[in-house]
Amino acid sequence: MKTIKILAISSLFVCVFSMIASAQKLKPEEVIAKHLESIGSAEKRGSIKSMIAVGDVKVKFITQKNHPADGRIVMASDGSKNFLGMNLNAVDYPLEKFSFDGNKPKVGFVRTNTRSVLGNFVLSNGMLLEQSLLGGSLTTSWAPLNQSEKKGKFTSEGSKKIDGKETYAIGFSVKGGGDLDVTMYFDKTTFRHVRTEYKRTSPAGIGTNPNQSAGFSETRYKLVEDFSDHREVEGLTLPHSYKILYSVSGQNGTTEIEWTASLTEFGFNQTLEDSTFDAEK
Repeated sequence: MKTIKILAISSLFVCVFSMIASAQKLKPEEVIAKHLESIGSAEKRGSIKSMIAVGDVKVKFITQKNHPADGRIVMASDGSKNFLGMNLNAVDYPLEKFSFDGNKPKVGFVRTNTRSVLGNFVLSNGMLLEQSLLGGSLTTSWAPLNQSEKKGKFTSEGSKKIDGKETYAIGFSVKGGGDLDVTMYFDKTTFRHVRTEYKRTSPAGIGTNPNQSAGFSETRYKLVEDFSDHREVEGLTLPHSYKILYSVSGQNGTTEIEWTASLTEFGFNQTLEDSTFDAEK
């Protein structure tokens, strides 16, 4: 009898754990749906046609000798259009501007005919702006908010612990999107969007002879966006802390730069001029 009871209890535990495991295996579409609910009601989300977020930003050159810089950041979006700009107090890095006007992604020059390393990465991976990935839920045109228009594909990539919290990892891809790997992370408890990672690897170059080719190495690019300090603003729960970490490693060594923004002002349904979404001006 004792053996039978032990077996019965063991079977019960197996059953319970199986049910828990099954409940945790949400489909990508279910994770996205719960995430949208975490932002606000469908009615509230649908009522927001344009959004502006403004705050302070600091830039830290992790692997370079450049002095840190700080300034202001502005994020604006209207329908499918979006803009991200920074004004900085650095002579060699006075500004950064990205935009999508609904047709073409654009990246502004930092100096005459010169873009930053971040700007070059964003421009060479146009889907960051075309699919409104950059900036996450801080834009009205973000891919998960406009699934029918963006026509991207969401896939389950398992789970990952970020800052001590378990998250759902959801891959995102579009036909013709190139070789950029995109993974979004959503908190398993709150379903808030906490991170997006973009990765790309360029193969090693080919020299004029085998010995020269052996000296070349592949180049790895990585861009990480972190979102935290989610708070309610006029019925929407949005991140107030936004961080970008860009790194590239390869033949010429490693470069790492970090941008940390604290968003303090939000505006909704304001009229935005078309020129707002032209980073080249």
